[in-house]
Amino acid sequence: MHKEKPMAGKSLNRQNALTVICATILVGTEILAAALALGWAVGGLTGWGEEVTMGLIGLSLALGIYLCWLFVKAALKAEPVYE
Repeated sequence: MHKEKPMAGKSLNRQNALTVICATILVGTEILAAALALGWAVGGLTGWGEEVTMGLIGLSLALGIYLCWLFVKAALKAEPVYE
């Protein structure tokens, strides 16, 4: 059986690609800023010390990066880059 390449015969839709890139920059910046603020605020309010606060910031940023990845996947599903 002949397997077809996944991108064979598909062309790049530049408008959709630009839309996804711009939306990812906008939403990703907001998500990461909110995640940073969350870790900083929780660490500061609990008074657990600088090391724990940095750990909370790291965990919240990791969650923010994961949420950005989910956003990109959803954006690519809504705006197909290759047609």
